[in-house]
Amino acid sequence: MLQLETLESRETPALIAGFDPSFSTGGTATLDFGGDDRATAVAVQPNGKIVVAGTSDPGGGSSDFAVARYNPDGSPDLTFGNGTGSAKITFGVGSEDVATGVAVQADGKIVVVGYTNVRGNRDFAFARLTATGGLDTSFDTDGLKTLDFGFDSDERAAAVAIQTDGKIVVAGTFSGGVTGSNFGIARLNPVDGSLDATFNGGGMQNVNIGVNDFATALAIQANGRIVVAGYTDLGSATGNPFDFAVVRLLGNGASDTSFDGDGQRTIDFGADDRAAGVAIQRDGGIAIAGTTDDGTPEIAVARVLESNGGLDASFDGDGKTTVNYGSGTTARAAAIVAQWDGRLAIAGTTDAGATDDFVIQRLNANGSQQASFNGTGSKRIDFGDADAAAALAIDPNGRLIAVGVAGSPGNFGMARIVGSVEEGRKIAVGGSADGRAGLLTPNASTGVFGAPFSTPTGIFGGYAGDVRVAVGDVNGDGHPDTAMITGPGTPIRFAVVNGKDNTTLIPAIAPFAGSEGFDGGGFIAVADFDNDGRAEIVVTPDQGGGPRVTIFQLPQVGSIVVRANFLGIDDASFRGGARPAAGDVNGDGIADLAVSAGFLGGPRAALFNGASLFTGPSRIVGDFFAFPGADANTLRNGSFLSIGDMNGDGFADLVFGGGPGGAARIYALSGQLVAAGNVDAAHAAPLANFFVAGNTSDRGGARVATVDADGDNRADLVVGSGEWRSAAVRIYRGVNMLGAGEPAVFQDVAMFGGAVLPGGVHVG
Repeated sequence: MLQLETLESRETPALIAGFDPSFSTGGTATLDFGGDDRATAVAVQPNGKIVVAGTSDPGGGSSDFAVARYNPDGSPDLTFGNGTGSAKITFGVGSEDVATGVAVQADGKIVVVGYTNVRGNRDFAFARLTATGGLDTSFDTDGLKTLDFGFDSDERAAAVAIQTDGKIVVAGTFSGGVTGSNFGIARLNPVDGSLDATFNGGGMQNVNIGVNDFATALAIQANGRIVVAGYTDLGSATGNPFDFAVVRLLGNGASDTSFDGDGQRTIDFGADDRAAGVAIQRDGGIAIAGTTDDGTPEIAVARVLESNGGLDASFDGDGKTTVNYGSGTTARAAAIVAQWDGRLAIAGTTDAGATDDFVIQRLNANGSQQASFNGTGSKRIDFGDADAAAALAIDPNGRLIAVGVAGSPGNFGMARIVGSVEEGRKIAVGGSADGRAGLLTPNASTGVFGAPFSTPTGIFGGYAGDVRVAVGDVNGDGHPDTAMITGPGTPIRFAVVNGKDNTTLIPAIAPFAGSEGFDGGGFIAVADFDNDGRAEIVVTPDQGGGPRVTIFQLPQVGSIVVRANFLGIDDASFRGGARPAAGDVNGDGIADLAVSAGFLGGPRAALFNGASLFTGPSRIVGDFFAFPGADANTLRNGSFLSIGDMNGDGFADLVFGGGPGGAARIYALSGQLVAAGNVDAAHAAPLANFFVAGNTSDRGGARVATVDADGDNRADLVVGSGEWRSAAVRIYRGVNMLGAGEPAVFQDVAMFGGAVLPGGVHVG
């Protein structure tokens, strides 16, 4: 039943680099395990839950691993740790057990690494937990494992990562051998935690770089090569003995000689330089962050090339940069993550305030500070006492999660910051009578779209009609693919074209049983609803079809499968079709699904919680009208819609365009308000409300799509021309969207030779 929601209070939406208001209390959370507690590692599960690991020290020389899991909203996950949301792990009575790293396996099991002295000298220590927080007895029989590199040495694991085949890689330091301390790397089998004999012949590898080497961070490249970062003493007599050190191993554990000739690389900032974190960027580049200290510590970041390990000259001119926060202030980096757009986020600690605080620093791809991030490039986080950040993660919605020590004696401290939520990508355009889509790709730095190119011919056989379009990474290869579905006039089919080489990935198939004879056309959307790295395909019928939503997925192995099938509009007899759009409206890190009614359905919209789509779709808010007041009664053929974060608050907004026979009107509602049930408040303060080209009499409607073309973390708006209009798209930058009237600055791109198209131009 159609209903309008009542007005409720809601705090002002957060902006990029602001505390995420949907997380815990004001974007921060603390946890007391009853001792001097320090969080040292964080991982985000595919379902958006957050796992934090560290150490709880009650005093007296003993300490325990401490692990907590949070729901996406920052509340403790009471399904974890015997109903408490947390667990403590000990390797022996009175032992010193210190956790340093955490990773989540594909099956939901959690691997925590660190070190323990339960056998006398410190050894690498592993604990594997079940998805509910209990020790996994299939792992080394009791869920606990220690690893000794020999030499009667002091051994401390620092980081852990899971390979795509499930094998567990750990890196750290062992000392006491004839060469001082070395990097120590080991790989375990995923089933039982035994050493993997295919890795260096026995499961362990040690790497000697200089007099003393200390490994602090670990990452695995897409090709399976293992990158370990830390620092080394090369025997310098300058008083600044340490340099950054990076090692790359092949998948079998041998040194990768394509990496700087011997698999090793050192980086000198001219002072005492110690790397603390490493990240693999989307283009394969390796970014390393740490501290350079010539008396006043500063954040130091370097980038080396994936191809040969050489310093990347495109990064601040020489592959290196430093960051400080003013004369006399200190700053130390602890972790680094790579964003999809080439930017880097670094977490660390600074005394730029009255006491030590967390700091998050963001750099552009070229190494410069991103001034638009909090206006300065950095964000300080103060828990009220001496604080120190230790780890950083990025969730599927682009939000940054920093963890560490809050106060003294310490508690676990965690903060979530609104980061980037939109992925800059190409736009697909349909409407021409040749069964093809046109593709527009933006310049990442300017947001300006270049000349269009097209998908191949013959995707739908001899079909010579218009297609409706969407873009997303269907096969998980990092390249956005183009999904297309036929318009009216032919038996409905959809297909996907591979974005990597513009060839057919999924050949034309009927979207659902009984659709072979349906020729009313369809609509399509693409989004990764389960955060597995492969976007699902959403299909709905157009005019003459019911409001049914079918969601498909291309598995890693096998043919395309149906993941969900349900009514998008709660009226099984309705035959006006439906139009879908996807994006994270409620801010839980999972794409949600919006459905608009089609012909004769009015501007009615439904919004489904993405987390529920595959188990039983539930609405985030009751069905509502896209347009307010009298417009809700006069617009009879529904609306077109898209979802994207227009105001940069970390919540995707709902953008509507007039449906067929309606005006070319653009109307956008705050996703944060809609998700909170405040539809009336969203209508009272729309994010955008204007007629394209100021034309109030045009009745061709407006097809809409959103994309962050210029990488500024705000959705830019693409509008397709209406029915029986010359084919064109108009692109508005998101930064210009907020405010009254049509933005004065836009880009017009003629499509398909400017032909007059009966069905208009579809964008996605």
